[in-house]
Amino acid sequence: MGIVPGKHKLPRSLDASGRIVELPGSGAEIGDADMEGEALLVLPKRADGSIAMDFVLAEGASVAASAWSPVLCATLVRIVGPSGLSPAQLVPSVPKGALVVPNHRYHASAAHLRPARLAATQTVGPDPYVPLQYGLARTGVLEGGPRYAGAGVRVAVLDSAPDTTARELLRVRLLPLEDGPPSEPATHGTLVAGIIAAIENNAFGIAGIAPEAEILAIPVCAPVGDPLGEECRMFDMLRGIDRAWAEGVRLVNLALVGPPDTVLERAMDRLRQLGVLVVAAAGNEGTDRPRYPAAYPSVIGVGALDERGRRWAQSNYGASVGLLAPGVEVLSTIPADRFAFADGTSLAAAHVTGLLAVLLAASDDPEAVRRALFDAGRRAAASSRRGGGAGGNTAVMPRLCDVLPTLGQSCPGKP
Repeated sequence: MGIVPGKHKLPRSLDASGRIVELPGSGAEIGDADMEGEALLVLPKRADGSIAMDFVLAEGASVAASAWSPVLCATLVRIVGPSGLSPAQLVPSVPKGALVVPNHRYHASAAHLRPARLAATQTVGPDPYVPLQYGLARTGVLEGGPRYAGAGVRVAVLDSAPDTTARELLRVRLLPLEDGPPSEPATHGTLVAGIIAAIENNAFGIAGIAPEAEILAIPVCAPVGDPLGEECRMFDMLRGIDRAWAEGVRLVNLALVGPPDTVLERAMDRLRQLGVLVVAAAGNEGTDRPRYPAAYPSVIGVGALDERGRRWAQSNYGASVGLLAPGVEVLSTIPADRFAFADGTSLAAAHVTGLLAVLLAASDDPEAVRRALFDAGRRAAASSRRGGGAGGNTAVMPRLCDVLPTLGQSCPGKP
């Protein structure tokens, strides 16, 4: 649901620039039904610091895994058992204050490709595909120059694993979860990471919006089914969130969508309380039906605009969307030092994450950054409506230099 293949006419390119290829078409979408025969048991820490363990499992059910969650201040227990039993039937008795919820599935579109391990070069010079990056141009970050490139900001990308051997993503740090999704490179995670963090001025491929930010890629999704399909299980998502918090990130990107969940909502609210901004894709179903985590108030939900500044017809809207950003015919990295055009709210979310990383480098106050982004985004939307753009009341991703003054900063070259 996060990405579909783009239809852009591919330009002729040299191997030295990185080959632009066409993504395969997508087949049937995977639903976001619960994992059959699975449940998540959340056991909060009590006032005396102990964890109540007096829960009862159904016959045939067992503990598959458990982990301590510093974000939720609770122990997470993954329960597996007979497929015909609901979560409440799998764990019929729980301690006071504990929760039993489904092990929901969340999804993003992706393809799993093995990389060709090419040697990195130390070439310095303009990136040849920057003129094809209209989304990068819309952020205005190139006007910020080296002063505003995200330096010092740590960002967690919770997705499938990106290709960290690709020369554009050599600075991305891969942090696999124990017994978690695979760390082999996948298309979706590589596309998202490239928009945010592709190395700038290496005379190869594209440029990232925040090339100096420190990107931590935490695989919480795995390719499954259709070549463009991915599955992200709730247990892994929550563990990824905890890993991100333990690493001291200031910003989390979740380019995935799924059903509402009480525990996930608590985790999102807690991250905001802890001063961590969360950006999520709104989904590509063309509906106003809320999708999560984008629709939670604590999360910045992002829908997709096209190159003309109009909302993409397949982008979700309504409660899931707080901001619209470029997400149609976006050029980014895929495994094996290649590039592709793609559409999707996942790509739009990555643009917003990149811009926020740059803004967080200019301010230590995440709530001030969030307010400044939306204030400037509403002004940008009003201007767009006058020009025949997106319309509606949804904010539009603003340019860097339209946000900086609100944060007490000036754009380079301006007084």
